Amino acid sequence: MHELVIEFIKKRTLSEDMELNEPLHDGVYYLEKLNDLIERLCKENEEKLVDEVPWSSMHDMYRRNYEYCCGVFGVFLIGQLPSCEALCRTAIEGSVNLHYVSLGDSMTKQIAYFKHHLATERKQNKTWKQSVEDSSYPEEAKAHHIQRISDKDNALDHYEYGLKKSLALCNVDFDAVNSKWPSIFDRFKEIGEEVGYRTIYVALCSQAHNDAEDILNKIMARITANVTGLEEAQMIEQYNFSLYLALTALDYHAFASAMYIARFGIDATEIIDLKHRITESTVKVVEHGPRLVSERIKVNEKL
Repeated sequence: MHELVIEFIKKRTLSEDMELNEPLHDGVYYLEKLNDLIERLCKENEEKLVDEVPWSSMHDMYRRNYEYCCGVFGVFLIGQLPSCEALCRTAIEGSVNLHYVSLGDSMTKQIAYFKHHLATERKQNKTWKQSVEDSSYPEEAKAHHIQRISDKDNALDHYEYGLKKSLALCNVDFDAVNSKWPSIFDRFKEIGEEVGYRTIYVALCSQAHNDAEDILNKIMARITANVTGLEEAQMIEQYNFSLYLALTALDYHAFASAMYIARFGIDATEIIDLKHRITESTVKVVEHGPRLVSERIKVNEKL
């Protein structure tokens, strides 16, 4: 087991003696190797990067998504497969955001991102307040909610003020940006991943929204009379599918990281090479998964 993988496991208070199959081991290794690489490249180019206004917050976006990917593999390692799939959706969306912001005018896109968040939160505060006022809550409870809404509105105002003043110091006019933050579909489309949205992302939304698919699979395993081994086959299939999705999330993360680094004129060749290795691990899971599942299923011709 590589020392980067051991360190990842130790940080999550898991046993260093746990056995990992090759694609899982390599996935954790590539995640940690990529992070070491990104941090090294940023440190080596720090003098140039600190003069780039959008860089610091883009690096915040990178680090946030690295943490999401750590969560994906951490949850997988403790066997929480549906939770792993749900978190893959978040990690992929974070990657798409970073990739999208890395294209074209990064500063304008970031401001649109921030403005979209502020507007959404303010709208939610208004509907929250309306629901409280229309409710049958006691007056004391209503007053508590109204105060929390006011506190949140003040925090949003503080965010906006801080953004305006800090960006003005860099000669960036926050108010002058009128660009809209696009929908998640349009962000996928902008980075050339429309098919990825229609397949991977939509499939992950299924788990995140707790739809009926997993329950239906369990029901089918119980009511299919002439087939044995379905439950075990489903467990193996979910394991392999979750691992495939975890590696796919990592693949998106690696590509977004390469685009982020390249945005500032830094050579991303090492990152792209690492992405190719992630893709190879993903292919291994796809190639071997169906055979492992089919081996567990036995059909009884006699009913």
